[in-house]
Amino acid sequence: MNQDGIKNPNDETMESRPTANLETIRELLQSQTSEAADLKLNEDGRELLFTGELKASSTDASKITVLLFDHAILFANISWNQSSNKIEVYRRPIPLELLFLSKTQQEDTHTSRLRRFSFLRFMKASSANTVSKEAWPITFCHLGKTGFELTLYAPGEADQEKLMDIIGTAHERLRVHPEISNPSIIFTNFFGDSRKINCAVPFDHGRKILFGTDNGLYLSNREKHDAVPEKVHDVQKITQIDILEEYNLLLILSNNILQSYPLVKLDFNDFSIGQNSKTLQKKCTFFKAGVCIGKYMVACVKSGSLSTTIKVFEASHTKPSGESMDGGYNDLELSREFYIPKETFSVHFLKSKICVASRQGFEVISLETLETQMLLDEADASIEFALKNGPRPIHIQRIDEEFLLNYTEFSFFVDRNGKRSRPELRLDWNGSPQSFALSYPWIFAFEPKFIELRNLETGAIHVMPYKNIRMLHCSSHEVCKTSF
Repeated sequence: MNQDGIKNPNDETMESRPTANLETIRELLQSQTSEAADLKLNEDGRELLFTGELKASSTDASKITVLLFDHAILFANISWNQSSNKIEVYRRPIPLELLFLSKTQQEDTHTSRLRRFSFLRFMKASSANTVSKEAWPITFCHLGKTGFELTLYAPGEADQEKLMDIIGTAHERLRVHPEISNPSIIFTNFFGDSRKINCAVPFDHGRKILFGTDNGLYLSNREKHDAVPEKVHDVQKITQIDILEEYNLLLILSNNILQSYPLVKLDFNDFSIGQNSKTLQKKCTFFKAGVCIGKYMVACVKSGSLSTTIKVFEASHTKPSGESMDGGYNDLELSREFYIPKETFSVHFLKSKICVASRQGFEVISLETLETQMLLDEADASIEFALKNGPRPIHIQRIDEEFLLNYTEFSFFVDRNGKRSRPELRLDWNGSPQSFALSYPWIFAFEPKFIELRNLETGAIHVMPYKNIRMLHCSSHEVCKTSF
């Protein structure tokens, strides 16, 4: 960084070189590099907020110019000469929405810790390597599947702090604040490596949450803020759970065995888990509960690399509801069983059919006739990009008379005939999402390092960095997630 620290590009006291204003940088980039198009510097309202210089390493005297725009940050080598000015892009620009910033602060113990700037407060701190006392590193991390990390060095702590503050302010100016309720923390530091949370399900109108872990089933009462989660069932290696409240049934998938348990009501606020469980399927990969043909159903999926077997169970009452259940009155009865000659990633219940996701895309199966057809209309040229092998289908969400199809690389809308709807809207994901949740008009895309939110009406983007984030459960009114 130059002797005076960060420079305002409109400050005419910037040593003896020409002022690095937006017009100068734009002309240099347009004439000498291919980055101008990516930066979109010709858009209305574009600003160059600040420039500064950082060292490429703690021992190298060469300088890298940091150019902070209102929407992105660029790293370049710039030479100012009387005859000509030259610019060489050092690293491609990082959109501010996808910028994760960290710094290393010196300590007397000669060790250092990575500090997360406030606008990235969702990330947990992690250790960093010991650095020289004279080094004040700043690490710029480009989140996403095409991302990278770059560490540059400020000449002093004041310069380091100032640059962090300036970038933080620019990020806040750009940041979209979704009209979504503030997150509530249920508890921290209770579940560690020995009690890793694998899944969760709220019930009792959201007042309680069950957590499935590697060493048992835990209950959290959200009405008791200081209450510690209580172990209520000793089942090992739980990977998926769900509750059919209307039928007082608890479903637990552990060690690839799917079992149903009766929920016994003790009083208005309490319950217990009955001991007379029923095994629905062994070697179960995953299951899905939902409503189809007006009936509550559970699909048990046994999937391999070449084929899939799906058993569909129908929930039934054999005694009028509303009474305390001892486990003998509600049941799941096998309704359908069918075979698919391919690996299946997910299953979704529609109004009258079941939708499965595989390498070939989304397929729709009639539970009455078992007739199968592709969801997408292959005659629609506008969805050709989704028919190619590569993008992995993950999730389908019905919104009124449309379907939102979510893949690892993109999301888009189709109508009930499989034709493209909202052709102007295609969401290309910056990361590689592993799960999705909807809180209309926002769609949440989860990948381990961050959650990417996109507005389905405006296309606005909002990114929340985390460490090892996973979605545990989602419903129409809340999303449950964990990070560690």
